[in-house]
Amino acid sequence: MTLKRWILLACALCNQYCLQAQDIQSFLSKINDYNASRPVEKVFIHLDKTNYTAGETIWLKAYVTLGVENLLSNLSKIAYVDLISPNNQVVAAIKIPLISGLSFGDIALQDTLVEGTYRLRGYTNWMRNDSAAYFYNQNIHVSNGRVDNILTSSELQGENYTIQLEEIDQGPLESTYVQYEITEPEGKILKKGRKKTDSQGKIDIPFNEKYTEASLTLSFKNAAELHIKKVFGLPASADPQNSIQFFPEGGTLLAGALNKIAAKALRPSGMGIKATSYVLNSSGDTVARLATNELGMGSAAIFIQAEETYHTSTDFQDGTSVQAPLPPIVSSGYNLQINNSNANKLFAQVNLSPDRQDGSNIYFMVHYRGQTFHTSLQKASQAQLGFSISKKELPSGILTLTILNGQFEPIMERPVFIHSGAGELPLEVELNAPSFGKREKVSLSIQTGTPQDSVRNAVLSASVIKSPKDTAERGSGAGIQSVLYLSSELRGYIENPSFYFSDQQPKTTDIDNLLLTQGWRKIDLLQVDSIAAPKFPVEKSISIRGRANKLGRKAGVPSAKMTLIPTTSYMDFIDTIANQEGEFSFDNLLFADSVKFILTAKDQNDKNRIDINHFEQILPQTTFNKDKPGALNNINSRYIQELKAGKRYFAALEAQGMMERSIALEEVVVNANARTNKAAQNTSNFNGRGNADQVLGADDLSNCSTLEQCLNGRLMGVYFQNGEPYNTRSNAPMQLVLDGMYVDADQIQMIDPSQVQSIEVLRNANYTTIYGQYGSNGLIIITSKTGADAMQRFTPKGIITIQPKGLHINKTFYKPEYGTLEKNTLDQDLRNTLHWEPNIITDEHGMATFYFYTSDETGNYKIDIQGLDFSGRLVSKTLRFQVE
Repeated sequence: MTLKRWILLACALCNQYCLQAQDIQSFLSKINDYNASRPVEKVFIHLDKTNYTAGETIWLKAYVTLGVENLLSNLSKIAYVDLISPNNQVVAAIKIPLISGLSFGDIALQDTLVEGTYRLRGYTNWMRNDSAAYFYNQNIHVSNGRVDNILTSSELQGENYTIQLEEIDQGPLESTYVQYEITEPEGKILKKGRKKTDSQGKIDIPFNEKYTEASLTLSFKNAAELHIKKVFGLPASADPQNSIQFFPEGGTLLAGALNKIAAKALRPSGMGIKATSYVLNSSGDTVARLATNELGMGSAAIFIQAEETYHTSTDFQDGTSVQAPLPPIVSSGYNLQINNSNANKLFAQVNLSPDRQDGSNIYFMVHYRGQTFHTSLQKASQAQLGFSISKKELPSGILTLTILNGQFEPIMERPVFIHSGAGELPLEVELNAPSFGKREKVSLSIQTGTPQDSVRNAVLSASVIKSPKDTAERGSGAGIQSVLYLSSELRGYIENPSFYFSDQQPKTTDIDNLLLTQGWRKIDLLQVDSIAAPKFPVEKSISIRGRANKLGRKAGVPSAKMTLIPTTSYMDFIDTIANQEGEFSFDNLLFADSVKFILTAKDQNDKNRIDINHFEQILPQTTFNKDKPGALNNINSRYIQELKAGKRYFAALEAQGMMERSIALEEVVVNANARTNKAAQNTSNFNGRGNADQVLGADDLSNCSTLEQCLNGRLMGVYFQNGEPYNTRSNAPMQLVLDGMYVDADQIQMIDPSQVQSIEVLRNANYTTIYGQYGSNGLIIITSKTGADAMQRFTPKGIITIQPKGLHINKTFYKPEYGTLEKNTLDQDLRNTLHWEPNIITDEHGMATFYFYTSDETGNYKIDIQGLDFSGRLVSKTLRFQVE
């Protein structure tokens, strides 16, 4: 070959590789630009505890971080926290302001809450552009000893779901009629009926496959004739057997190659169970053995022979067994093997079938949702291709290893967990004594970081509660590491997330098995050009939006002149002009949740014949619940000791005047027939005519000029403030329903009492639960004499009063000061949450202190500390002490 030909060949090869380099760089640039335009926010919420009783308060602190580095987010300035009931209703929702990704708040648990497993959900508006699977979710268990004295036990027995009802300390609730209703998660009613309890307080509800994953609601009266409601989650299967699933590493089992296969063994409830699986060939010989951990996950290597068939036999911990096939085996394609056990390097091997060894390009990429950390190239010219990367180049957290072909199309994908000691925040905590007496001061000294750190500031929060007796079932919620590293990155249910971290150190093998069984996903990356623009913007402030329509019509009012006036200061009004469709928006607002506004509209001729529609913010749907397997039934029975402790605590507060008596204790028995007769025939009461805590008829509303005058002092559990009805339990405005329409509480001042047929007051959970979030503070159902036209008379044209969701106003956690002559010192101190410290900030030396006082209850106590520093290093620490 001549020199000239050598030169031409070298140039051609050089051009080819240069073009390949340009192509891969262009590809990486595109996906990195996509990642930069779609930063990933994650939420962790530290709770004071996870087991409550109705009447208590949930104390919380939110940490919002960005990306895999977990740096505190300056992106969103508002976060949302929702409390979702066992039947998927939002019963409380708060909007909290974020300052550098941090905020704290509280949610009062009303006396009227039905016992059960509730779900606390946290997210930002920006996070709604992704799946709700990546929201913060935490199951909390709420018992109710305030208005509910019934214990339950329930189980599937053959073709019936059997429930036993028993009054606390009084025995079975026998010969009692029970109404039941089975509903789908979306709310569709599948079956209704009535049963009567036997001498043991038992009823049997027929159960079949149609009712799996549904909710069962019971309504009945206890021995004191008080209405009680219970909600049960029905089993996921009518044939309760353990099951096992197998997952090949990378997604496929390749014949003629060594493969890794993972398994996940589940109970009928969806919780894990320990198991041992054997892989057998067609001759019945065992070729692999796979043992799972206590959560039902494990993995093993197996060499797949061509032209061979395999099946599995699995023995579960409870003595049962099951036979199952392996996933399909392919003879043409690829498989993937990852070795993540080396402390310094991550290794990967791609196995290729003979027909795929064609010399084409194979790319190896490590990334976090498109944020690329490493890319390398090999030719598909042999049966095994090896890749490696130094872990020093990678951040801590779940990264994705993707194998691409020469056209940059994903072939295989595998999540891996990288742990670097640099990602954990050192924390030292010292108590002033190893044990303490009653009402004694406990002081804590905290130090974060090490002397080698250039910055040692950190933000932390701490809760102190009495140690649960059964730590396996009653432990605190998932720590910041398990949430930001695992739960926020994986779609499915993670049983006991804190299991994967012990004393700050991850259980890497167990995490890898979790990712093999739950983290594998079909490729949804790289199609960045076709992905729609984000629907939900980053929220820096609050906006009030709506539409001005021509009176009685759907057509908008072009260029309507809109004015927004806060009722707290009529001089601070804001004007804006609607667009040609009549749509308007007031932006860049910040206001508290209790603030009301007057919204007015005029057309270009200054006429106010306009209907104003305020667009209320719609919360994410609640039917998706990846944590459903962790929900429990029979909460009052499971947590009977906590329930009784709560009753003692509330009784002590009531005796000292620091808490009102429960609604059930205030209730006056009124003849049901009398209530029904007073209620209007065309009432909009969802519970049915007269089914209310109190009913007033037209005759009760005479001799007064305003409805407020008629009602003030006559409604049990209701008081008026500035003309609006408030619930004495929650000290919050009640919801008005006028002829079936939700109206603001202050509109009661505009209603002529002579035009009212009846008023029904709903305060008990048995009446308010059906209204979801609208019933959280009780309702007043008003039925006019003229029906649906009443609202048009009472509401002036071109003006409405609105109360959009504002920023939550925090309460202050009560901390007694026994070192002083405190005026409100408790005669009996039976606090359930001993202390809550949400805002710990260490100084430049990493130092911080806080203190609290013990109560009158002896026993073991637990201090739970969570937080991070400004470099994204995470910390989760638990300490215990004794009160004697």
